[in-house]
Amino acid sequence: MPIILSLSQTNETLWASGPQGLYRVENGILSEVAQPQHHLYCSLAVGSRLLVGGQPHGLAYNLDEGQNWQAAWLDGVAAPLLCLAAHPNFEQMGVILAGSEGAGLLRTTDRGRRWTVCNFGLQDYTVLALAWAPLPPATAWPQWEVVWAASENGLYRSPNGGLGWRRCAGAEGAYQTLAVSPNFHNDGLVLAGSAETGLWCSTDGGRCFESVTAAPPCINALAAIPTGWLLSDDNRLWQSGDGQNWLSLPDSKPALALLATAQGVWAGGEEGVTFILTTS
Repeated sequence: MPIILSLSQTNETLWASGPQGLYRVENGILSEVAQPQHHLYCSLAVGSRLLVGGQPHGLAYNLDEGQNWQAAWLDGVAAPLLCLAAHPNFEQMGVILAGSEGAGLLRTTDRGRRWTVCNFGLQDYTVLALAWAPLPPATAWPQWEVVWAASENGLYRSPNGGLGWRRCAGAEGAYQTLAVSPNFHNDGLVLAGSAETGLWCSTDGGRCFESVTAAPPCINALAAIPTGWLLSDDNRLWQSGDGQNWLSLPDSKPALALLATAQGVWAGGEEGVTFILTTS
């Protein structure tokens, strides 16, 4: 069974990827999809596009569910891409961010064809995870496009869609997973997970973070769900209504990736992909 490190869904199709390749998931069954990377580091399904980051082709994309791949232009960056995250209004904006191993962040505004380095304010250039806030209400002004980057040495926040970054206060060390509240513009909640220092929480819109002492000490995956939050440590899954107090899910298995969909939550890990929780 392949190891799964990332999950995404578009057009009601679930996609999974890991070191062994890219897969379409149907009824929990993984079907491998041919893709050009010999070493696959990350993938993303968004709109009508599939994107895969790895070696030797940097980043490749296609419009036909994995049939015909094209190479993207990466602004001279040769470092591996480790994570991808699309703007919450991708269909209109065409914006995607990518985090790299040692070259910082790249940004595209044309749905993945051409990418430019966007490291203004960034001090750490290995980016392990990215997460966007939901769109602000139509009546809000200014219309901030808020996104976070998790690096080997801390967390960064951008209010302008990744064009400029500022270090978040309180959070030190390496962070590998992020989750943003669906009700972010009312509660300001953002969670960040570390394998070394556990769970961290921000209640001020992701500017300052504090350690969550009641959470497990190792966090491998995070997800925001309609009833609260899910996380995985090395041994099992945990659920919380407020991000502060956590209860383990009986008979659950650990995950390396969590994805909340309209149907429920999927988990990816060392045993492939499983459906773990109905949220509707």
